[in-house]
Amino acid sequence: MIRHKKTDLLELPRSALRNNAWLAERMHILHQAHFSDVQIRNKLFVRFGRKSRGRFGSIIAYPEPDYILPVTYITINGLFRDPGVPEYVIEGTLLHEFAHYTHGFHSPHPRRYEHPHKGNVVNKEIIARGGGDILKHQKKWIKEDYKKYLQFRGML
Repeated sequence: MIRHKKTDLLELPRSALRNNAWLAERMHILHQAHFSDVQIRNKLFVRFGRKSRGRFGSIIAYPEPDYILPVTYITINGLFRDPGVPEYVIEGTLLHEFAHYTHGFHSPHPRRYEHPHKGNVVNKEIIARGGGDILKHQKKWIKEDYKKYLQFRGML
């Protein structure tokens, strides 16, 4: 059950505010806990993007003039800046996108699969690396609370 009250973000304690630095720290913790054997071979940025009802995250790589290898960007739904979204939803999304990185999609790693989602390879990777509980909680929140959250935010 979602427990929200309408609060102006300026009234929240600074520690409750989520920004790109907070997101990068979450990614670092998850990398160490679940993907410590996976080398980050290029510059990797994690950031919040625009708000979306349907897309939780994305990964893309672009050539940048100051870097030899393309730079990878993991972008997380801007709605997830809201402290009303549980951290495990964000963690599940970060794990999902980093699994793509590990599989060689938008990263210098060798491509392990022809298709990024076929055969449930992303979830299998996360579960094999000990992230199954995060996925389970994320899936439960999406099923039980995400629609209510979107309605509360005026997005449905």
